[in-house]
Amino acid sequence: MQFSITKYAPIIEEARTSFWFVPSVMVLSSILLAGCAIYIDAFYIDSIELKIPLIYGTDIDAIRSLLGTIAGSMITVTSIAFSITIVALTLASSQFGPRLLRNFMMDTGTQVVLGSFISNFLFCILVFCAISFQEPYTFKPGLTVIIAVLMTCLSVGVLIYFIHHVAKSIQADVVIDDVYEELQSGIENLFPSVQKKHQSGMTDDLNNTDFTTRTHQANVFAKCSGYVETIDYEALLTLATESEVMIECRFGPGDFVVQDSIIAIVHSDHIVADKVFKKTVDRTVLGAYRTPVRDPEFAIHQLVEIALRALSPGINDPYTAITCIDKLNSVLCGLTQRVFPANQHYDQAGILRLFCKVLTFNDIAKAAFDQIRQVANNNVAVTIRLLESLHVLMLFAQDDEHKNFVISQTKMIEEQQNKLPLAEDDLTVISNKVALIYSS
Repeated sequence: MQFSITKYAPIIEEARTSFWFVPSVMVLSSILLAGCAIYIDAFYIDSIELKIPLIYGTDIDAIRSLLGTIAGSMITVTSIAFSITIVALTLASSQFGPRLLRNFMMDTGTQVVLGSFISNFLFCILVFCAISFQEPYTFKPGLTVIIAVLMTCLSVGVLIYFIHHVAKSIQADVVIDDVYEELQSGIENLFPSVQKKHQSGMTDDLNNTDFTTRTHQANVFAKCSGYVETIDYEALLTLATESEVMIECRFGPGDFVVQDSIIAIVHSDHIVADKVFKKTVDRTVLGAYRTPVRDPEFAIHQLVEIALRALSPGINDPYTAITCIDKLNSVLCGLTQRVFPANQHYDQAGILRLFCKVLTFNDIAKAAFDQIRQVANNNVAVTIRLLESLHVLMLFAQDDEHKNFVISQTKMIEEQQNKLPLAEDDLTVISNKVALIYSS
């Protein structure tokens, strides 16, 4: 049995969704570059000046003026870039929902743009200060000036890219596709393919040594309230094996835990040491909000939120909602080909050691379709696309769970539409779509 989770996943996620990490790395690189360039100009000037007399013959005052102009312009451009970013975040929050701000903050292009401007400014300031040194630390700037000018030219190109990038990133189709790609990536990591299942030999069959036969049970309580970000199942399995106990996890990634509530139960045939409870709590990472690190429903809810806002009377954009439905259906069709993680895990001796809460196909499918179906009740175009998506999903269905979900959703849509005063042609189209699903 293999696990893909790491204890550093929440830290990596926080760094990816922040405006400080990439710019900080670029600023440190700029400081290092400035130090190296100044060192070369200061200690190797005799061998370089003769080969490049034009550069090293420039007046020092002119160089100071140039560096000061570049530094001032970079601060101005940085403020403009921050202003454009804030405007984009405001538009995204109002149109797509506040939870989509994370995707904009995670955008690497925006982070690199901000880091480029700040790095260019800092480089010019450091060189400007170094030129002002008195004897015997004076030097003739040459390489430093070349680098400053090249960085400025690069910043101009970055500014043009940034304006284009922001204009593109706030388009609804682009936002939806970004969330879809992130969801697909998360599913690829969380759910193995059918081939991988056969190789790993995972099974959902309970072993004869069931946890209900153990004589001692001890509750593990949460230290604080928060959303479950990750659970280190590999560490819990190792802990349970070494301690000869069975750990039953009551929550999964994405669930909200209240302080002092039971997050796990330790089943054993003996008295369990206190360190087992402490380590069990430490292997469960809680946060103030949900993240997609181990929670595929997070990205599902993002797409659903975009669709619900598009269907609201204030926006009334059914085309955006239809795009979200298409993406969600693509995800569900892909999930029919994948194997969901087992909720029982055993040690090498075949003894049950870990019982965890896992998502099922029905859980994810309901999260994707239920709210959209309810809100789109009066929108014929969106309802028809829902039925078309369910028909496609039925063709991909691999077992009774998949088929039962499609049938139940179809019945609920049929009941909702029969209660509405629809035009005869619309009702005929919907009836034909429903009949097509039942006959599949």
